[in-house]
Amino acid sequence: MIALARMGAGQRGSEGVFAATTETADEVLVVEDATSAPGATSLRGRWDRLQGWAHGLRPAWRGLIAYLLYQSLAFVIWVLPVVDHFEHQAVGVGLQDSRYFQWALTWTPWAVAHGVDPLHNGTVFPPTGLNLAWTTFIPGPALVLWPITSLFGALTSLNIAMAAAPALAAWGTYLVCNRLTGRFWPSVVGGYLFGFSAYFAGNMIGFANLLLIFPVPLLVYLAVRRVEGSLGPVAFVAGFSATLIGLFSVSTELFCTAAIFLGIAFLLGVAFGRPIRGDLLRMGALVLLSGVITTVLLLPYLIAVVSHAPSEPLFPSELMPAADVWNFVVPPPYEQIGGSTFATLLNDHIRAPVLFGIAYVGIAIPVMLVGFAVTERRRRETWALLTFVALLTLLALGPVLRIGGAAHGYLPVHWFAKIPIIQSAIPARFAAYSGLAIGIIAALWLARASGRAGWIRWGVVLLAAVMLLPHAPQHSPPQVFPAFFSSDAVQQQIGAGENVYPITVQRGDENVWQATSGYRFTLAEAYFGPLPVELRDGVLSQGLNMRRNVQVPIADVFASWTERHQVSAVIMDDRAADRYEQMLVDAGFELRYQGEGVSVWRPAGTPPPGEVG
Repeated sequence: MIALARMGAGQRGSEGVFAATTETADEVLVVEDATSAPGATSLRGRWDRLQGWAHGLRPAWRGLIAYLLYQSLAFVIWVLPVVDHFEHQAVGVGLQDSRYFQWALTWTPWAVAHGVDPLHNGTVFPPTGLNLAWTTFIPGPALVLWPITSLFGALTSLNIAMAAAPALAAWGTYLVCNRLTGRFWPSVVGGYLFGFSAYFAGNMIGFANLLLIFPVPLLVYLAVRRVEGSLGPVAFVAGFSATLIGLFSVSTELFCTAAIFLGIAFLLGVAFGRPIRGDLLRMGALVLLSGVITTVLLLPYLIAVVSHAPSEPLFPSELMPAADVWNFVVPPPYEQIGGSTFATLLNDHIRAPVLFGIAYVGIAIPVMLVGFAVTERRRRETWALLTFVALLTLLALGPVLRIGGAAHGYLPVHWFAKIPIIQSAIPARFAAYSGLAIGIIAALWLARASGRAGWIRWGVVLLAAVMLLPHAPQHSPPQVFPAFFSSDAVQQQIGAGENVYPITVQRGDENVWQATSGYRFTLAEAYFGPLPVELRDGVLSQGLNMRRNVQVPIADVFASWTERHQVSAVIMDDRAADRYEQMLVDAGFELRYQGEGVSVWRPAGTPPPGEVG
């Protein structure tokens, strides 16, 4: 999309560049021959007044109103269901990923405050610890939200970040669309189609790192400003570099995929945008300069990424199949319209419909794309945008074509999956970038609408918007953690730096336990998503909790594992006692403390806790 930066603003005709749009007469949608219908005159009058109201506002006010519209909608969809327990109940599903991100929002501030390298976490998996370069520990958002985390807790910060993410992404897309079209309402709709797409609805289950993708449309916006000449080279390089750093601090996966796919968009712009090819190439040189500056500033982080690259994909092979063709047109469970109706169909034929349903676009968006191709076929940027959407859709399907769960042979993009960063990404996530292009296409198509056909365009696009309207996920109950970790008891019963094995109710509770205690103890086991091969040390490295599929280990296995990993204490949530207490007794552990929601166990004959490090 970088390359689609207001191609040839001010030029018209069949050269295939963006026709110039202004904020005067073009603000009024002309509806010819429509007055014969009952009520058409009053409808047109109301529409004209609405357009005139938007036109009369200053650009900054229009941008603010657009953001408030998006944020209000996000509040109603995702925050309102949990508003009574906002500090204790996750906006998302609230399972292990939510708990991990609560830990992540405390880790970077704690590391900075204590002079610890944020990239190396020595408080888990002793004695080696864990390098965080290939984890999703969101250091940038953690630092930005540090004051909120300190005052109201990590879950409040996480909820704010997740509730703001769709609105920020929609607003960034609005800025791009408004710059390209000069029209308020088409740009608002274009922003909505991205910020409230299935990509966001699906990742709202708890993937904060994937939701905070708003720097990507901001990169496109800066590129548009530079190509049209409204942003000087110094300001562009400074803004582009800062945005790249911000994106990297959210997710290395998003950073790398954005670099690849926006690079592809740039090449398409150079190929199709003959009238502005020189401007694009000059902008591209400044992008490279921004990349150099970003590399220098992020050099320690980048060195850690390269030196700790996994020897194999982080995700197990069973999670890597990409979007099924059905995922594009059959509503996933988190869509308001059809999500419940088709849930059984998807579950019967498609594995992990929630995960891969982020590629969903519905049936109206393909109609819009066809309409855009037909009506705007004489413009060069039309084919650049459509080629980009087609390519990203193909990539989202992954290396194997699947229809209704059945494999139908390899796709020609099989080689693409071998790029190191891409091989650890789920291909369905690439739909985020095609979704951004779809939002831009919608704004352009609506901005050029006139006459009776204009209402047809609006009808198609608004139908697409309605079909994408998400609903909140099925929330877990409010979080309840033992009071032990926020009391003086943890200081009395657990030595500083002591190596603890946690037995929890929910996977990931151990991360919150540690953060709540102020990182007093290290964790022999914790939830950090897919672990490096060297840390996948048997079933105990995956944690013991109350999930149905967790088996109680043989006592001898537990005793051997904890001795090998130098575990000096086991902390067990009282709610897990019925399942695991006898196993601890049989493994030779003694109960040393009971209270405030936990029990503390130690190997028989070991001394009381002391200062460990």
